[in-house]
Amino acid sequence: MKRNRIIWFCLWVLSVVGISLEGGAVTYGFFTALTLVPVVSALYLLAVYKLFHIYQELEQRFVSVNEPVNYRFALVNEFPVQFSGIRVRFFSSFSSITDLDDETEYELAPYSRIEKQTRLICRYRGEYEIGIKEIEIQDFFRLFRVRYKNRECIRTFVKPQLIKTESIGKLELSDAAREAENKRSEPDVLSREYVPGDDPRFINWAQYARTGALMTRTFTGSDHQEIAVITDTFRCRTQQADFLPHENKILEASLAAAYYFSRNGISACEYHLQQQMVRLPVEGPARFDSYYEAISEISFSSLDTHQLLYETVMQRRDIFESSMAFLILSSWDSFTDALLGELERQGVCAVIFLVSDDDKNIPDLSGHKSSGLTVLSPYSELTEGLVE
Repeated sequence: MKRNRIIWFCLWVLSVVGISLEGGAVTYGFFTALTLVPVVSALYLLAVYKLFHIYQELEQRFVSVNEPVNYRFALVNEFPVQFSGIRVRFFSSFSSITDLDDETEYELAPYSRIEKQTRLICRYRGEYEIGIKEIEIQDFFRLFRVRYKNRECIRTFVKPQLIKTESIGKLELSDAAREAENKRSEPDVLSREYVPGDDPRFINWAQYARTGALMTRTFTGSDHQEIAVITDTFRCRTQQADFLPHENKILEASLAAAYYFSRNGISACEYHLQQQMVRLPVEGPARFDSYYEAISEISFSSLDTHQLLYETVMQRRDIFESSMAFLILSSWDSFTDALLGELERQGVCAVIFLVSDDDKNIPDLSGHKSSGLTVLSPYSELTEGLVE
């Protein structure tokens, strides 16, 4: 394109020199034709901008992360004008198109259309635009190029991906579940007389050897029954390119943990803020679809701060009666540290999943002896933890 401009300019200068030295109908005609070239090119680009149409269609309104869906678009010329040098630019930050690229150049004869059908994959959970982002057109002489935003973009809601895994980061979920089970099954040193139906694992055989009577150990503490999964809904970032990957990973981790508990018959409940605390019981596999839909509809907000989370949890006795807490956080501050400290004072050990791409500023949990930390990168696989 730059070369064509240089050629045109050189010819135009020569035509000016020609009419200055010689004049004549041919010289003036050549000068006039060259002078009109950019005017004609501009009018052509304006006509293409006004008359050219794009139609695009996604197979379904709601899609899931990393789930390929059918995508179709059509370039349409409904007028008796040849359209050439047309390129389409796709949204690429949060989604990708298979088998097509931005460098393909299309030409449309009068009253014609070009259709392309392919697959589209969304990378992150959330609501955003996909498909064709911009259109680029250029004139026949390739002197000018105009790029403009597509006026009919597709906006879709993308659901989080359900990852069926045995581990999150470097944490084996079976180990966490075993620790929770041990917590709600810790026997005291006291014993009572064995009655049919008692768990034989807790028979005090040493006392039986001394007395000849079957005795079973009693249990201490409150009846801790559930694992609490606390999902952080605080939006601490302002740019969509920053908060979408983090929020996507938070929901991935929350769903993966809940699915593991559901599949293995482990009692659990999920808690999250939507201006107030919402409690979702994690039920068996037969009803997990409805649980997934509820988690998919979670919204993140700058109003759901960690201070509000701390104050709300402090009023929930059921969380402090849990056998263990999974905290899936977007960031770390003094309120999350205070929440962790309160859980420990109430005898609830905690596992913290911090979604962060900064492996330099890791929270110091040396003062929290019964808690563990796993840092999850928003851009890596769920099973890849930065630190543990």
